[in-house]
Amino acid sequence: MSDNETGSPTTGPNKAVIALLGVVVVLLAVIVAIIVIKPGAKSTSTAVNTGTAATAGTNTGSTGVMPSVPATDVPFDKATATKLASGVTPEQHVKAYFDAVVTGDFAKAYALLPADKKAAQDEATFAAQLKGYGVQSYKIDDVKTTATGAEITATATMGGGDFQYLWTFVKDGDTWYLKSRTLPGMGG
Repeated sequence: MSDNETGSPTTGPNKAVIALLGVVVVLLAVIVAIIVIKPGAKSTSTAVNTGTAATAGTNTGSTGVMPSVPATDVPFDKATATKLASGVTPEQHVKAYFDAVVTGDFAKAYALLPADKKAAQDEATFAAQLKGYGVQSYKIDDVKTTATGAEITATATMGGGDFQYLWTFVKDGDTWYLKSRTLPGMGG
């Protein structure tokens, strides 16, 4: 196939391929730019935040979105942190919290929250929010304890699905402090 005037081969189909490749390159560049520029795309948490947690930031099959009150940025400070009662283990603390939530004793549950959760909302708002969630039951999924801390994961079952919480504790001498309660699978 040649051009009748010059005898040169025609390049019509090659131009279409080059144009198509150009479009693909531009689209890939846009996708990469979106991924790189998009802030906070992923949470890898065992971080201090709000909510509850799971292992490595998973949400165990929730069917709904659990609204959460954003945590007020309260740095961990033993002087203001929630201190566990003498002789109470982190696992017992988490069980006491969920037992209170399931039975509707929201004042007790609120008292067992970490400082950032209490700073984010008052007890009445917390109680109204928890009533709306309708927590029916819970289970302790995992307990990891070291000489200086502990992580407890627990799953709450409610109308919108199951949500896994991560509770993080710090030990100083014989005293346990609640550092955080997060929902890593929910981005925080």
